[in-house]
Amino acid sequence: MMRNYKYTNLNCKSKAHTLLFILLTIVSLSCKKYLEAKPDDKLTLPENLQDLQALLDNAIVMNNKTACYDEASADNYFLTPANYLAIGLKGQAAYSWQPYPNNYTNDYASAYLVVYNSNVCLNALDKIERNQLTALSFDNVRGSALFFRASQFLKLLWIYAKAYDQSSENDSGIILRLGTDFNEVSKRSSIKDCYDRVIQDLTTSIDLLPNIPQHVLRPSKAAAYAMLARTYLSMRIYDKAYEFSDKCLKIKSTLTDYNKISPSATSPFQSYNEEVIFHSDISTTYYFNISPTYSSIDTTLYRSYASDDLRKTLYFAAVGNYQQFKGSYASRGIGTRPLFTGIATDEVYLMRAEALARIGDRTGAMRDLNTLLKTRWKNSIPYKELMAETDLQALNLVLTERRKELIYRGLRWMDMKRLNKEGYNIIVNRTIDGKTYILLPNSDKYALPLPADIVVLSGVDQNPGW
Repeated sequence: MMRNYKYTNLNCKSKAHTLLFILLTIVSLSCKKYLEAKPDDKLTLPENLQDLQALLDNAIVMNNKTACYDEASADNYFLTPANYLAIGLKGQAAYSWQPYPNNYTNDYASAYLVVYNSNVCLNALDKIERNQLTALSFDNVRGSALFFRASQFLKLLWIYAKAYDQSSENDSGIILRLGTDFNEVSKRSSIKDCYDRVIQDLTTSIDLLPNIPQHVLRPSKAAAYAMLARTYLSMRIYDKAYEFSDKCLKIKSTLTDYNKISPSATSPFQSYNEEVIFHSDISTTYYFNISPTYSSIDTTLYRSYASDDLRKTLYFAAVGNYQQFKGSYASRGIGTRPLFTGIATDEVYLMRAEALARIGDRTGAMRDLNTLLKTRWKNSIPYKELMAETDLQALNLVLTERRKELIYRGLRWMDMKRLNKEGYNIIVNRTIDGKTYILLPNSDKYALPLPADIVVLSGVDQNPGW
């Protein structure tokens, strides 16, 4: 079964290649002199499809370190005074939306390492023949590299750029690295060009990837469809969000009956469970220390779950006077509390439901929403289907359940940004040592600050407000 599958991805030669590229990238990002050095002709480079696939299969780099600056800045949680002191200066700054240098090493560098590895593969494919025998492997490498690059660009846009809006699509986006030349001058592309690149990469990947992957650590056609739906949802282009969420669910639509899961378990959900389409996660202590060990769940959010809603006991556990999150779809053993940031069918149902409500099909929206919620309801109590008399009522019901279902998935910051563009007026307050910090709707601070060393070394403009 998938959940018992141990993913082995590197032979000895490929391990050496992978470690070499990781080392080169780390050195290149941290040392300006390396950027000016000439390549060493003796360095070993990937030579075949097996090596390239191994580079992409290195889950520690490609899947397990999702950028989390946005999650640390969002409103899913609060910190007690003692835990605020315990998380360190970087986490404190993210929590209160205050400037911090955030120099290397950081999750910004980890995201661009995924981009770099993807570009290594795409460049190497230009020197490898695609023939009848190698077509499937060749296409999987190319499609996977495009997917990984696009997913990182999208996440970086959510963190470091303003919310997409046609009236401001020429504002600064992110640095689009499409090659492996360290000496290439860094510059920020427009938000429009950045989203166009994400869409182009994902669209191209669709025809190259299998419907269902060998393992959910690898990209697939279903994952590419879902990532496109995420992209268009964040752009507020809802007909396209519907189109691609629908295509994804036609490939994979399995939902887990939460009645089959023990609420007493410390980590109720296993990695790679039946809902997962693509797996990635946040190592919560690595950058901003947003581990559930320290963070407490927003009390208003917790109270919004009905007593017969199984998520109330599967997602949360009481610790002292507050609730902590335990409902991640990622688990790497005792002592680790990674947060799932991949794609699962529950999210895709919610994307399709929201898009349907927005394009005027409230019946379809409620059908999708009830399909999901039935699997989250205690089966000893008859489930009463939600109904909506207007499209707006349907939309608000969907958004309420999206908030409750997708907590700590690395999606909330993007949701806050896009919904505030539509007048939802989400205001977040943090009180620390008697001082209140307020994040207002559409604030410049929603485009979080680039690392200080990136600004100094590359000369790109820092985001306004920092």
